[in-house]
Amino acid sequence: MTTYVKGVSAAECWTCRHFYKSLLPDGAVDLDTGAPSPRRSVPLGNPELEERARELAFERLFVIYDEAVDYEVAVGDGAAKKPSRGSIRALADRGCGMVSMPVSVMVPNKASRLNSPLVACSVITSTPGAGAFMRSAECGLLIASPEWCVLQLALDLPMPQLAELISELCSTYYYELTERAELVRGEDGTAQAEVRVQEAALSHRPVPVSCLAAMEEVAHGHGSSQAGRQMARAVRYAVEGAASPMETALALMLSLPRNVGGYGLPKPRMNWVIDVEGGRFRVVDAYWPDAGVGLEYDSDAHHAEKDKIRADSLRRNEVQAGDVRLFTATALHLSSIEALDDLAAQLSRALGRPWRTAGLKPSAQRKALLRTLKRRSIEGLV
Repeated sequence: MTTYVKGVSAAECWTCRHFYKSLLPDGAVDLDTGAPSPRRSVPLGNPELEERARELAFERLFVIYDEAVDYEVAVGDGAAKKPSRGSIRALADRGCGMVSMPVSVMVPNKASRLNSPLVACSVITSTPGAGAFMRSAECGLLIASPEWCVLQLALDLPMPQLAELISELCSTYYYELTERAELVRGEDGTAQAEVRVQEAALSHRPVPVSCLAAMEEVAHGHGSSQAGRQMARAVRYAVEGAASPMETALALMLSLPRNVGGYGLPKPRMNWVIDVEGGRFRVVDAYWPDAGVGLEYDSDAHHAEKDKIRADSLRRNEVQAGDVRLFTATALHLSSIEALDDLAAQLSRALGRPWRTAGLKPSAQRKALLRTLKRRSIEGLV
């Protein structure tokens, strides 16, 4: 039987690396010929990145599978269409610990519920439309598309976290479990090495799994529903093309409305390509084209190697020489709300917007939002 993975389980699939080939079977491909293209370092830089993601996403939005038709028939006749235990195990194996149990699935009627610790079944009688699901490499497994899993989670996540999930799905980074060796002290006081498994974000996707245009298309297609309206609101503040979770957190803190704890600044373009002297180009982490203002996030400003510091300095000098007013954010700005307040004020003035503290949420609420955005959007949601 077919298994229809939905909601948070689908989001876990699309935000980890192991399901990326469902979108690009051969990794990076030429969109005209379908031939594999050379691996390119990311971020690619907009607008090329946006265009590649847009073409792939809109191709998917018009696909409807035979299994979706079978689902509609089962809704009507009540025939049992139980999820497959084998496909669930295959999903868990491929997820390599990134897809949590039980897996959230949808079934067409009560007779299709599966009594198993592997799955959490939800009876959903609305039939899957075009673009709602994508076929996985595993037989008998459909996964809610990136856009539809956002729609399914729209009423489960607060708006800022929904905007963060959309940004993650429209980014070039993904999550996976990595091993890290740490020194710990044993009971006898001696130091010993211990390997710990932890979640890490890596930026190696040649193209994001979705784009804001596709998210907006699905949201507006369900604009009469509360979920569609909530999704549409989150899309307005989400960003695309971020290369790390901290870039996403920083951009959202700056652009989310003040009534939810953000600073209400215009939304930046992420990893935007700008021309510099000599016919070269550089990529700026966050950029406001109309104002010629850029923001670079330096995650390891205090621990970077000398060569990296030197290269970053030269790159920033080139950007500034191209009439771009460039600001720098460090890890301090994402750990101190006071430092972030100062940065937001400086950016606001550079963007030609008078800085006013009136309307800002209290410091404690801004800190709470910052802490939330520094975690994964679906963390703790099961």
